[in-house]
Order: sequence, then structure tokens, then C-alpha cells
Amino acid sequence: VDLIVEQEVSSKAVYEKRYQRPEWPHGQSGVTVGIGYDLGYADTARILADWKDYLDPAMIKAMQRCAGVTGVSARNLLPQVKQQVLVPWDAAMSVFMDRDMPKWEATVLKAVPGSERLPAGCFGVLTSLAYNRGASFSKPGERYKEMRDIRLHVATGQWDVVPDDIREMKRIWQGQHG
Repeated sequence: VDLIVEQEVSSKAVYEKRYQRPEWPHGQSGVTVGIGYDLGYADTARILADWKDYLDPAMIKAMQRCAGVTGVSARNLLPQVKQQVLVPWDAAMSVFMDRDMPKWEATVLKAVPGSERLPAGCFGVLTSLAYNRGASFSKPGERYKEMRDIRLHVATGQWDVVPDDIREMKRIWQGQHG
């Protein structure tokens, strides 16, 4: 949890200064709020269910306009919603802890056979990985080779090679600028 929060927003102080309003992280991302909550990969019902206890209905409606919108379309939509949404730290953390984390933990348990036997820290690493790359442990294609390798190595108890699998992923982003 701490690693994901640190990587997504750095700290509470930085979050409150820079991330209370929606942003677009580039690439195939959607408009993102809170602790890495990508509205582009959520539907309107999920956005309502996740945020109704924390935000004003008008803000939720603005967020719902971003549902399913990713990539350049999300970048173009951001200016229309940026000033309509402000997610306080406590709301962001509540949704992250109560909605996002249980969902991603369940996703890893389903996608990676044997992950329930991993030590908590190792399971956390896989959860963080899935949080950032999606549940792509079975996806075809060269881009997901290491994800498939991780799935295989966890399932067969070869935990000692999983760190190497993770390091190998650097090849995907070599030469790209943040």
C-alpha cells in the first residue's frame, strides 16, 4: 500500500498541493483522480459506488463524464472537468483502501495461481504490479512476456526468479521519457 501511494502521489503533502484535481498521466490512461483512480477504466456505476460516500454529486457527475475515455480523448476531456472535481486526501485514501486495494488483491489471487502462498510483502509487490499494468498475467504478446513468466514462476513455486522477471520489464520502457 505504501509503495503504491508513494509512487502515485508521493505523500499527503504533495497530494494536497498537486493531485487533488484530476490529471491525465499520458499514454493510454484516462483522466485520473485520487490515488491513481483511472476514470477511463471505470464505468459510471462503479464511479458512483466508489465515490458516493465522499464527494458531492456534481463532482461525481463530472467524473462519470470521463468513464471509458482514454488516451488522447482523455487528455482533451481533462480541461472540461479539472475545475469541477476536487478530491480531498481522506476521500482519496478511503477509496484507495476500501475499494481499490481489495479489488486488486482479489484480481491477483484469481490471475496468479499460488499467489495466496506468497509472503505478504511479495504478494504486495504483485498487487502493485497489477495495479500499474493491469491483470495482464495471461495476456498474449511480447509486451506481457514477463507478466506471463511471473504467473508461471509463482504457480510452480519458483519465487526466487520473480524479481528477475520484474527487472526484465524495464525493456518495455527503455528509451521512453516520463
